[in-house]
Amino acid sequence: MAIEFFRDQDGYLEFRADRREACLGMWLTDDIQSVHEICLDLLADLADIAAGRKGGESWEGNAWAAEISPEGVDLQNLWRDVLKAHYPLPEARRVVAQYWRLLADDPDRGRAVTEWERDNGRPHPYGGL
Repeated sequence: MAIEFFRDQDGYLEFRADRREACLGMWLTDDIQSVHEICLDLLADLADIAAGRKGGESWEGNAWAAEISPEGVDLQNLWRDVLKAHYPLPEARRVVAQYWRLLADDPDRGRAVTEWERDNGRPHPYGGL
């Protein structure tokens, strides 16, 4: 089973996933939530690391810590030690891009992309905006 992101009847972001990708789903819905700018930052970090423009990045949110490197994404839940996982970079990029597609249904997407590009002084490196 692949991971699937959706909005529930109340508009909240949810996911269905097998055990393997569950931590990715929890990380995105718990910490990235529906904030376009944060998801754009994550997409940029993943693209820059994959292209060798950046060696790595550390993320810490409400519930998760993430270490992103060319080898992949290592996730650790900040409250439950048993919730941790490693994902190869291509897999993490695929899942985050899938999550972005759900967020991109929001009309606020265009403003968020324009502001990200202005604030960072470059076009966003992810091609699926």
